[in-house]
Amino acid sequence: MEKIIPISDLQSKAKKYVDRVRETDEPVIVTRRGRAAAVLMSYGSYEGFLATREEMSFPDWRRRLGRAERESKEGKGVPLKTFLAKKRRRAP
Repeated sequence: MEKIIPISDLQSKAKKYVDRVRETDEPVIVTRRGRAAAVLMSYGSYEGFLATREEMSFPDWRRRLGRAERESKEGKGVPLKTFLAKKRRRAP
């Protein structure tokens, strides 16, 4: 379950929340004046989010997702770390 905290809590206990997010990989929602303002998440989750967002930027992302799901069921999946390393090597 996600944790929701006011920004004043984050300001006074930032280390505590960063440690918690790193250990549990569960995001913390930060509010300002009672409304969600930001999300504190682990760096690994952030990298995954960026990879997902990039994949979904392709017009054929649904087809690609279907293929990825089939390959995953067949045991042909690639760990995110490996995928990102290959991607970095291909970048100009």
